[in-house]
Amino acid sequence: MSFHRNAKLGLAGRYALVCAVESGMTLKAAALAFRVSPATAHRWWQRWGEAGEEARRTLSCLIDRPSRPQRSSRQLAAQLEEGDLAPVAARRAGRKG
Repeated sequence: MSFHRNAKLGLAGRYALVCAVESGMTLKAAALAFRVSPATAHRWWQRWGEAGEEARRTLSCLIDRPSRPQRSSRQLAAQLEEGDLAPVAARRAGRKG
């Protein structure tokens, strides 16, 4: 599993943070203790709280989420991307300048 370059906490650190908050530490104190912003501590705590039992057991709720949008209003349907645009892409590849 990979984390983005600027992540201050890995999976074990995020789990330790939510455990500290569960044991009674305030979010602000936990953020200070783990050297992250209060907003980051809140984000991980909120994801932990919203997660189901299975996600908590596997810690999948504490894994980074992709920043790529899940959908795009301008994205073509998969069948159009594969079928109809292949000749267009081939013509464009053949153009010079």
